[in-house]
Amino acid sequence: MFPQQTDFELPEDFIFKFSPLPMWIYDTGTLRILKVNHEAVRQYGYSNKEFLRLTLEDIRPKEDIHILTEAINDVHQRDEGYFKKRLIRHKKKDGTVFPVHIKSNLISHNDRRFELVIAIDITKQKESEDLLLLNNNRLSRSQRIAKLGYWRRNLKSDLSEWSEETFRIFGYEPHSFTPTLENITNAFHPEDRHLLSDDLLNHLKPGKLTSLEHRILAANGSLRWVHQEIQLVKGSKGTPISIEGIIQDITERKEQEQRLEKSNERFSLAMLASNQKIWDLNHASNTILHSKIIGDGQEQIVEEPFTKKSSWFGKIHPDDIDRIWDSFYKHLSNQGSSHGKLEYRIRLKNGDIRYVTDTFYVQRGNLGEPIRTIGSMTDVTETRKQLEKIKTQNKMLQDITWLQSHAIRNPLTRIMSLITLYRSHGEAALSIDRLIELIDKAVNEIDLELHKIVKLTNTDNHNDEGDIID
Repeated sequence: MFPQQTDFELPEDFIFKFSPLPMWIYDTGTLRILKVNHEAVRQYGYSNKEFLRLTLEDIRPKEDIHILTEAINDVHQRDEGYFKKRLIRHKKKDGTVFPVHIKSNLISHNDRRFELVIAIDITKQKESEDLLLLNNNRLSRSQRIAKLGYWRRNLKSDLSEWSEETFRIFGYEPHSFTPTLENITNAFHPEDRHLLSDDLLNHLKPGKLTSLEHRILAANGSLRWVHQEIQLVKGSKGTPISIEGIIQDITERKEQEQRLEKSNERFSLAMLASNQKIWDLNHASNTILHSKIIGDGQEQIVEEPFTKKSSWFGKIHPDDIDRIWDSFYKHLSNQGSSHGKLEYRIRLKNGDIRYVTDTFYVQRGNLGEPIRTIGSMTDVTETRKQLEKIKTQNKMLQDITWLQSHAIRNPLTRIMSLITLYRSHGEAALSIDRLIELIDKAVNEIDLELHKIVKLTNTDNHNDEGDIID
């Protein structure tokens, strides 16, 4: 039989009963719980009698029994009075498993070994630690995704503190690189090392961020672009104590900017070299890029707001502006349309009117919204003049055909009829004088119509030539 709790009393029994921490005593041989305090009863959910029918295995999750076995083996090897601290898991009456921090001490009584156990519920502490670990992991992942690192250097030290991502940006592992001022300087691009050789303290103000963009040489020798935000930190006495900053790898952005710059340069050259007028409309900034003649007669690329009052729209004939503006934005509002064409007149500085055809392509986003529109304006004045000339010539040919089929054909038919009549009946039907008179009249009519045809064919249909200019 195991001794009852009333048979086992501690000198400090009052402290045991009213301790704010769960406490119990168990037999190290049988693992039977022999005495338990009020706080253990309250937190674990068992009554006092129920607790005294339990062993240590009953308050452990089944999957942790092997840990208990190892702990008991350790208990048998310890001396009396030695406190052992362990982090384990316990199980309440309702099945709830929670982390506890155990402190225990061996006690000898009547030639038997017992252990006094203090169990501290660290659920909230563990949750805080898990949350902190989760947030640190999230922060680490966020920094890695954003390629954003942190660093700090005490002004009294030559050594900087780097985050993992800062090492990663420079291409080093923490164990393979010591971020001293000399090593960091050598990692900067030679043309940018003056940023470190200058006294940073002269350029930094407490609480104010200073931005830098520069190049670094990664561990593998590759060139990278980084953006830094640096600030000076003051101590409690107001004196500067450290410099800290964030560093972000912006290599990809810089390379895109350089590619875009080259692309825009090629596009600008193409605009200048083309005999057509090319334009580029950015809908995000509502600005248009186009070529323009400047004072010395040279052509240059200009960028300006895209409005009816811009120099671009100022060239369009006043009677066509509203029509072209409405037609263009009606096309932009049609999300399924990408290509368009407009025809209108422009007015040159010398007052001449030119006809143009403006074809364009609309680049759209995922939602069909216009992002960029690129167009090419072609002078079709001469083509239009040629078409008008052809129309005039066609009208002339139609008039000549009519004259031939009607105005000339009628008197000619009369002449042929008079000759036929005279040959058949002689002067009995028509005297020679009358015949000559009628033929002469018909010939005069034919001559009059022939003069009309000659006048039509000699009509001047030529027009002046010109080019699109600003």
